[in-house]
Amino acid sequence: MRSLLVIAFCILAPAALRGQERRTIARYGFSDGAIAIDVRPGGIIAIAAAQGDSAATVTLRASDAKAWVDSTRRFVTRAAPRKRTEVVLQRSMIEEASDSGAALSFLRRAERDTTTFELLISTRAFGKFPLALERREAALFFTAMRRAIAATRPPPPPKPAAKPKKQAP
Repeated sequence: MRSLLVIAFCILAPAALRGQERRTIARYGFSDGAIAIDVRPGGIIAIAAAQGDSAATVTLRASDAKAWVDSTRRFVTRAAPRKRTEVVLQRSMIEEASDSGAALSFLRRAERDTTTFELLISTRAFGKFPLALERREAALFFTAMRRAIAATRPPPPPKPAAKPKKQAP
């Protein structure tokens, strides 16, 4: 019985370790700055952003990032308000799981026929800086975040080899 357990670990361990390596999901050079999204071992998603001489990295747990992305990506597809005097401000923020003070905020400002988006990256040590995003850039960011969340899931177990069919004599 123990030998079967050891054999199973020897077969499944390489597949589990492959899922634990660092992977780059996306690197974008937007009109206002640059963003890189990486997946790290342990189900961690790292979002690095740079603008001018400012740069920061925010790391999120995949489960936290999934909840934030699912609720926030809807901001991108909403239309501007129909009334000319109405201004809609929407903000969604997620903080790092550790007590580092780093956070990522997505802001949407919609008025009349225009909608602007902003990704605000803040760290306790370096302050904060905004990245202005176009609608297309915001959609790309959320698509990359969904790919990063999917990449943190463990790989499916390998399928057993098919047994050869018996041939009739």
